[in-house]
Amino acid sequence: MPDRRGAGRRVAGILGCVAIVAVAVVGIRYGLSGARPDAGHSAASAIGESSTLADLAAAVKISDPKAVAEIHRRLTPPKDGLRKPYSDEEAVGWLGVLSGLRTGFLGYKAAGRIASVGAAALILDGFAIEPAHTRWAESLPPMHDLLTASLGDSDPNLRAAGLDAIARLWVWLPSRPLTEAEETALVKWKEGLYQPVIRCLGYNDARTLVAAVACLGALPIDSAAAPALAYLEKDIPEVRKQILVSFAKRNLLLTDDVLLSRLHDPDALIRAAAHAILKGDRKLSNEQITLGSLIFSPDPQQRMAVIPMLKDRSDVDPAIWLIQLSRDPEEVVRLSAIEAMSPLKSNSVKRRLTEMARTDASEAVRKAAGKLVAQTRPTTEDTASLPPLPGSPALNPRAN
Repeated sequence: MPDRRGAGRRVAGILGCVAIVAVAVVGIRYGLSGARPDAGHSAASAIGESSTLADLAAAVKISDPKAVAEIHRRLTPPKDGLRKPYSDEEAVGWLGVLSGLRTGFLGYKAAGRIASVGAAALILDGFAIEPAHTRWAESLPPMHDLLTASLGDSDPNLRAAGLDAIARLWVWLPSRPLTEAEETALVKWKEGLYQPVIRCLGYNDARTLVAAVACLGALPIDSAAAPALAYLEKDIPEVRKQILVSFAKRNLLLTDDVLLSRLHDPDALIRAAAHAILKGDRKLSNEQITLGSLIFSPDPQQRMAVIPMLKDRSDVDPAIWLIQLSRDPEEVVRLSAIEAMSPLKSNSVKRRLTEMARTDASEAVRKAAGKLVAQTRPTTEDTASLPPLPGSPALNPRAN
């Protein structure tokens, strides 16, 4: 269906969304509702397989946990089959249930609220099945309210459940052609979920932060997903590891030089994860990883040790690596890099030497660079060079 695919690209290209969180309803029948027993609650306790959707809507409105369990039972896809699209009657009924979940949400205890988010996501998922029902847009407001309420909850497990649901919703799209007005409404709905997700980065517990990083990592727009990268120095190892896992294939965000620096992370599991990504996803050889590890070592002696190893290399471009080292915070490393750059003739090296001769903070470095600049004249073209790390811009020159 070309119209739908075109709409999907336009919607996902702004800020997409996808269904579904599968939250297990473990023990949901036992003490998950915070509502007081009353006549309505007693009547709702009769909920079961024969209950109508109107019965379920009434039951979840008064926070009956049995109704949430029944929603999961009815809508969880069978292992050997696919869910069917909603009929007109079912669409109306499930919209009523979704509205009831929103009303009764705060009446549940934490586990019941987690299960409610999962139930709501299952309902929303039904509106994406081809051919999606024409009333799909009516499911968005109550779903938004449930998700944002979960992200602001005091329970980190509920916040994580909401974030997990949103992560699966970033590219959600009903299986039918969309009008321009429908596309706009869907985009605005997704944008309305983004800021609550960003606010979750302000929590300090591992459960929420890991889920927030994973949620942003699932967002297909680099500029929108980028805030998660600021937490790569977070003092919670699980958060740092989740960033590596979630952004392993996003080279422009999680660059090779960042991964190489993680080879010196204090946590052994993170060091192992960084090495696995560099070798598996980024296709670096063991020798390239070793060289890169030395360049990004916190020990200046190790950074200096790599300079002689760059001489006469054919598998990497020594100029780019030496330019990287010429920006080292240690004067002695920069001086060693200048000495190693002296036989290189590329314009990129000459430009860097000229820059160092003018602006380096060290007088010794300025003099050493200036001496080389005086001995050389620019050529018309740079010499051809191999990338330092195949397919990666990670070690390109950067401004001081």
